[in-house]
Amino acid sequence: MDPVVFFVVLTSIYCALYFFDRFFKSCMHYPYDAFLRNTGLKINFMSIHWHSSASSFNRMLIRWGSSSGNGFLRNSLVKNFNVGVLLSFLLLPIGLILLFITIFNGRDPAGGAAMSTPAVQLEILLPGVNLPLQEIGYYIATLVMCTLLHELGHALAAVLEDVPVTGFGFKLYYCLPLVYTELSHDHLNSLRWFRKLRILCAGIWHNFVFAAICYLVSCSLGLLLSPLYVHNQHVIVTELTPKSPLRGERGLQLHEVITQLNDCPINSEQSWLQCLQQAQHQRLGYCISSDFIRLNDESIDISHHSADGRLQCCDVGNPNVSCFEHVEDVVLAAPLEIPQHVCLHIRNTLEEATAYCQPGVCAQGYCLRPMLPNTTSLLVFKRQNLQQQSLPMIIYVGQPQDVVRSVRVSAFVPRFEELSSAWADSWSLLLRYNVVFSIGLALINAIPCFGFDGAHITSTVIHSFLVGRVDQHAKRDLISVIITSVGTLLFGLALLKVIWLSLLRPLL
Repeated sequence: MDPVVFFVVLTSIYCALYFFDRFFKSCMHYPYDAFLRNTGLKINFMSIHWHSSASSFNRMLIRWGSSSGNGFLRNSLVKNFNVGVLLSFLLLPIGLILLFITIFNGRDPAGGAAMSTPAVQLEILLPGVNLPLQEIGYYIATLVMCTLLHELGHALAAVLEDVPVTGFGFKLYYCLPLVYTELSHDHLNSLRWFRKLRILCAGIWHNFVFAAICYLVSCSLGLLLSPLYVHNQHVIVTELTPKSPLRGERGLQLHEVITQLNDCPINSEQSWLQCLQQAQHQRLGYCISSDFIRLNDESIDISHHSADGRLQCCDVGNPNVSCFEHVEDVVLAAPLEIPQHVCLHIRNTLEEATAYCQPGVCAQGYCLRPMLPNTTSLLVFKRQNLQQQSLPMIIYVGQPQDVVRSVRVSAFVPRFEELSSAWADSWSLLLRYNVVFSIGLALINAIPCFGFDGAHITSTVIHSFLVGRVDQHAKRDLISVIITSVGTLLFGLALLKVIWLSLLRPLL
């Protein structure tokens, strides 16, 4: 969906909900208030809040925790959450180091690199800043799943430690979803430090496990969808922008399968980009027979140089021909059978070519290379339809970057015409976003920052290990606040840097 349409529809929905909420509260005050209390809903301006303090979900968690008993399942889950505690402590220094690198390195997230080699850093992802705004639906769905599983981890760990789950809620601030779990603070603070850490670190562990599962599913998605799609053998054209130079009756069409670009076979989206990049920097030659050259040479009588310094041996008024230069990797003493420069019809020449040369000696014929401007490449697309029937090749003379910007491809080629690659691509993209967002959420929550799990983890560790050295509870609280403030400052500086370099500075 177009981002503008999405925001207009979402704003209209919020305005309608807010209007009817005000209307029903004024006309049907008591029945409507009873409905809101029973459902736990609360509608504010551009936000929706749902809270449950005694829902079936909470009772299900309690029944599940009591049924686990002291058996194998409970012991396995306890060990599982123990690993989560160790992982959280491992992510803490990693997160702080990445925050320092993000703040103090010279790399520009918007694309300008001041460093010769890219550094690993904590990339703060913002829709419309360093993420495509067109995929905002994926961000919302991903955030809902990641935060829901994060809070579910806290709830499950609390049930295992006999800490009551007093509430569960969901908040939607315009298009930003937030999920939270309410626990009994008295029961939570009465636990020993490691049992308390199991609950505090459970959300981080669940995000990490969820990211690992999504990564495994993403890697095996081609195998899982193999009855419906052929994956990573070729690519299929899924979108052509209105201004694409390859549009038209003689150009690329939707749902056509591209098998090769010049001498580069295409079997995935990555190879598609690599082949286009290779075509931009590589000047290929073609092995042409001497008989074809003599019969089809259209060279003009007097060669001249064009405005850009290139030698011209063709009529500039004929766009179907090009000047070809004979190239060899050795100097021949004997006279050549063909001139050094010949003018040939581009399509007929490429169809006649027996092989590519770069440059080199051809097994048959002579190595000819088209004389094109430095920024222009000759691209030959070999294609077929979904029935694997070969189609005429497409010849494009232009810049490969125009193809990258105007043609969208997919590595999921449908086995049946009724299927679309968009369905498989959507699942693949959603899985990749879940991996990135889940790992990011786990990493950010491990940092001691106000509002994140890291602040509660830091406070628990300080109150547990500094009891013998710092007797006063207020002083331990002060130490915890100082550490958390430093983490919050680092995170805020990293966020401000991303916003400044990617959003504010280009506007100035």
